[in-house]
Amino acid sequence: KRSVAFFPLAGYLLGLPLALLALLPLPPGLSAALGVALLLGLTGFLHLGGLLDLAGALLGARPREERLRILKDPHLGAFAFGVGGVYLLLLFQALALVQDPLFLPLLGPGMAALVRGGPWPFALLPALPFLLLYPLPALLALLAAWGVARLAWARLGGLNGDALGAMIALGEVVLLLAQALLGPAPSSRAGPGLP
Repeated sequence: KRSVAFFPLAGYLLGLPLALLALLPLPPGLSAALGVALLLGLTGFLHLGGLLDLAGALLGARPREERLRILKDPHLGAFAFGVGGVYLLLLFQALALVQDPLFLPLLGPGMAALVRGGPWPFALLPALPFLLLYPLPALLALLAAWGVARLAWARLGGLNGDALGAMIALGEVVLLLAQALLGPAPSSRAGPGLP
């Protein structure tokens, strides 16, 4: 339980390489593709794996016992592939659009505090800059993570590691999309002829 207080600090370690990558003079598409690869690699694909497993188990009409069996099955079905594909497309697009240089290094600690806050004073303190600078994206990410948790409780009877991974994955993509749509206008980095 004590380790949860350090999740926001671990989030800074995840966000910093993304911020450094975004500072490189790369085309937005290449930068976003490398950002997706970097984020997946740094997290060991755990969050994506949780999202895929949970999608396979929660989507579709099945009894609870079948859903729990699917969570343990190492094979992926159509729901997992569909959700995973949409998630990766949205993550790529959001990383291509986010232009705020402060946002990416604060992304990890913000999500860690929102999804897995733990001992609130200690978990919230490192994430406070994120929550103060980006309240609306933080609120939307929290609602997305809460929606996943609520669905997992309703259909599985509780939360597990897959649910937490899915909460973080969907929270991050909602956070990035909200910042891309609500944040500052894209800079001239997009190049001529691109919006």
